[in-house]
Amino acid sequence: MVSIQALLFQTHPSFFSIPSLPSYISLKPNNTVTCYASPGITDRTEIRLGLPSKGRMASETLELLKDCQLSVRQVNPRQYVAEIPQLSNLEVWFQRPKDIVRKLLTGDLDLGIVGLDTLSEYGQGNEDLILVHDALEYGDCHLSIAIPKYGIFENINSLSELTQMPQWTKDKPLRVATGFTYLGPKFVKEKGLEHVTFSTADGALEAAPAMGIADAILDLVSSGTTLRENNLKEIEGGIVLESQAVLVASKKSLIQREGVLDTTHEILERLEAHLRAVGQFTVTANMRGSSAEEVAERILSQPSLSGLQASVQKESLNNFLPSLSRTYTDHISL
Repeated sequence: MVSIQALLFQTHPSFFSIPSLPSYISLKPNNTVTCYASPGITDRTEIRLGLPSKGRMASETLELLKDCQLSVRQVNPRQYVAEIPQLSNLEVWFQRPKDIVRKLLTGDLDLGIVGLDTLSEYGQGNEDLILVHDALEYGDCHLSIAIPKYGIFENINSLSELTQMPQWTKDKPLRVATGFTYLGPKFVKEKGLEHVTFSTADGALEAAPAMGIADAILDLVSSGTTLRENNLKEIEGGIVLESQAVLVASKKSLIQREGVLDTTHEILERLEAHLRAVGQFTVTANMRGSSAEEVAERILSQPSLSGLQASVQKESLNNFLPSLSRTYTDHISL
C-alpha cells in the first residue's frame, strides 16, 4: 500500500511503472494451477467509486460527501448503484468495506472510501493501493488486544507482561480470537513475540474469553464500553493500528484510465476544502470606527455582545479585525 498525494501523479506520471494485470488462480483436484486473466480495467468507460453500504460508516460517508457538495443521488434505496451529479461519468457502488478493497485490487473499482483498518487487513500492503487521503476525520477507532480483568490476568496490564506469563508455551500458546487474521500475526511477528496463536470466532469476540474459546481478543475499539461491559481491558502496548476513514485509489486506474486522475483530484480538493473549513467561522459586520482597535473597543464594551468576551480576548480580536470587511455606515451606531 502506497501513500501519496494525487498531485504527484499529475506532475510525475512517469514515476510509476505499469504492473501486470491481476489474475484469478484456481487449484484443480490434480494439483494443477490454472490462471484466468481478469478483465482489463480499460474495458469500461465509467469511473467507479465504492462506498460502504451499511452502518454508521455508510451514513457518515454520505454526510461528508454532502458537506463537500458531492451529494450521492440514489433513485432506489435498494439498488447498489448511484451517482454524484457534480462528477460526470462517475458511478457510485455501495459495497461491503472489505469488498471495496478487493475490487480495487481486481480493477472493478477505481476509488473507494473505507476504514484504514479494513484497507490494511484486506489490502495487505499491496502497492496497487494508493492512499489518497489518510484522515477524513470520522470512523475513529483502534485495533487493540484486550484481556479479561479477572483470574490470571487480573494484574496483567501490558503486552510484555502478557506474553511473558509462564502459562504460554509452544504446546500451549496464548490464544487470541480475532477477525484480523493478517494484521494480528503481522503485529506479533514485528514485536518478536512467541507462543501466540490466532483463530477466528463466530459471533461477538468479547464473549470468547468467558466461553474458554480464547485467552484474549484482538478487535476494533472506539469508546471501550463493550469491553468494559464484558469485563475486558486493553493493555499497554497492545494497540495494533489507529484507524479512521480514508480515500483510496487503484494505482492502475490512476495511470491507465482516462479521467480517473482528474476525478480523484477534484474529490481530494473538495475534501481538503471542507476539512480545513471545519471549525472556522466568518464574521461580517458593518460598524463605524476609524481603526481596528477602536472597533474592537466598541464591540467589547457592549453588554449585548459580552458573549464574545468568553472566547475572544481583546488582543485576539484586534488581530482578527483587519481581515474583516468593515463598512462605515450611519445606520449602525455602537
